[in-house]
Amino acid sequence: TVMKDKPIGSNNWAVYTINGKIDKDAANLVFGGLYGGQGIFYFDHFRLWIEKTKNKFEEIPLPNGDFEADTLENWHDLKNVNFATTLTTDTAFHGSKSIKIDGSLFKKQPEPGENDSAGSYALVNGIKIYYESYGTGEPLLLLHGNSQSIRAFKAQIPALAQKYRVIAVDTRGHGKSGEDGKTYNYDLFAEDMNALLDYLHIDSARIVGWSDGGNTGLIMAMKYPAKVKQLVTMGANVFIDKTAVDKIVFKEIDRQLKQLKNDTTSWGKNRVRLLNMLLTEPRHTFDDLKAIHCPVLVMAGENDLILPGHTKGIAAHISGSTLLIAPKETHDYPSENAASFNKAVLDFFEK
Repeated sequence: TVMKDKPIGSNNWAVYTINGKIDKDAANLVFGGLYGGQGIFYFDHFRLWIEKTKNKFEEIPLPNGDFEADTLENWHDLKNVNFATTLTTDTAFHGSKSIKIDGSLFKKQPEPGENDSAGSYALVNGIKIYYESYGTGEPLLLLHGNSQSIRAFKAQIPALAQKYRVIAVDTRGHGKSGEDGKTYNYDLFAEDMNALLDYLHIDSARIVGWSDGGNTGLIMAMKYPAKVKQLVTMGANVFIDKTAVDKIVFKEIDRQLKQLKNDTTSWGKNRVRLLNMLLTEPRHTFDDLKAIHCPVLVMAGENDLILPGHTKGIAAHISGSTLLIAPKETHDYPSENAASFNKAVLDFFEK
């Protein structure tokens, strides 16, 4: 049972049983209760049984599982949301005490992509582009991947905003940004970003582009070189074929297009357009990259969807570029190992 899918909203005590298997190599077992949002939550009488032989269970004593001791030494808030946690005699399911978790004053901080206080719209290229700004200093533009949004960089924004004025953007047709029916392509996205920088009176910016955002960043550096001070690309490609990306990408696009075949919603139609773009874009060559003269960090994961030879080809055709193939990482390096990714970006910018 996944309890987050069956939230308890009652004022009465209820008993829930969760069954599962323990990995034979496990050294520790961590368990507890899930809670979230504004409210007051009570837990009591945690018990654990292990099935030693078929249908024969042995109860394993839990340290203060019934909360009758005068300490919470064995219980911890793993998410560090800092709710007020106390032992209480207000109510109990078993014995005289339970654990009380008071989140009545909790207020969730808005996440990137949904932060109205940081967000604005710019009318550029005939459409409304949504962006959010964080921090101060020299401008740093963040460009997300296909069908993503500003939220993709939620693990990057706090770290980067300590040093730079971070401008995170929803690409046209993504997130809260508009679109005008034009065929999606990375040259158009680059044109939008160039116009956005003009709108913001920014002469030159650092750029971090992930996946599609990396493609857009490369095109910006080619077509609008004065606007790009430094560039980081993560999992980018210059053209699309089986020498550039893993064959699984084409299979996944085909699978998703079949799923969306009968989807007539505006979201579904837009998603189809974005997926079709992946089959035809970008349309540049390695030789086109010779037009780039700013410092560039070309990144990919060792297990990226972009094939290693293609990433190395990008770096080889950009004079003075730096190549980083992150060991054991995937196309989702920025989210799966944010601390490592952020350090690589900041170290490069601060050379």
